[in-house]
Amino acid sequence: MRTGECTITLQDVEVLYGIPVDGQPLVQSNVKNITKSAWRELMYDLTGWLPGEEAIIGNSLLVITQLSNHLETLIAGNDIIDEHTDEAEVQKRVRLYLLWLIGGCIFPDNSGSRLSLHFLLDIADLDTIGGKAWERALSYLYDCLCRASMSNSRDVCGFIALLLST
Repeated sequence: MRTGECTITLQDVEVLYGIPVDGQPLVQSNVKNITKSAWRELMYDLTGWLPGEEAIIGNSLLVITQLSNHLETLIAGNDIIDEHTDEAEVQKRVRLYLLWLIGGCIFPDNSGSRLSLHFLLDIADLDTIGGKAWERALSYLYDCLCRASMSNSRDVCGFIALLLST
């Protein structure tokens, strides 16, 4: 590469985010027949948070600011996890933070404000998520960088977060 150029590698993704890049592939579910109310119920069952109707756009896009606001409310209300918190509640909170991380850093869309709820299905079973290969994050980020470099777009999605954290 020429001086001043850089690229993100699989090792960067693994080291910076602590997500494995080898193992069983993470394949986002392509379920089309889940309604908005069913997504809301699934969100409540898996995370303990029932988003309002306005938090979901269309059938399956979650507004990330709504999720961020909910997490801030939990923190402001001193709703913390400690040694007395039961395992089910810990797992629900972990799923909330994973969704926030996925939507805000790893797989942001072009607007940076929406997240596909199909990722909720991918993180439903926390026992198997560590064995999944998240290299899709890298291919997604490469695609975003390619699109941004070939247009007038300033949006390079998750690359900024990756570069700032190094």
